[in-house]
Amino acid sequence: MNRRSRMRTALTSTLPTLLAVPVLCLLAVAGAVPWSLLLALPVALVVHAAINFFRLERRLSEAGSRRPKTV
Repeated sequence: MNRRSRMRTALTSTLPTLLAVPVLCLLAVAGAVPWSLLLALPVALVVHAAINFFRLERRLSEAGSRRPKTV
């Protein structure tokens, strides 16, 4: 898998978290969660995408080593 595909997959994996943003905004307005949670969300998304990006590289290199060798 090339770098562009890994980046796309890593960013796509953050979509469920992005879907929670409107809910968190409503909860912050209602006072159920602190506003600092919304400030921490972009940092969490970047860390999540970076971890997935690097894990994809490691998994693919390990998976490639298990393939039977063709002669």
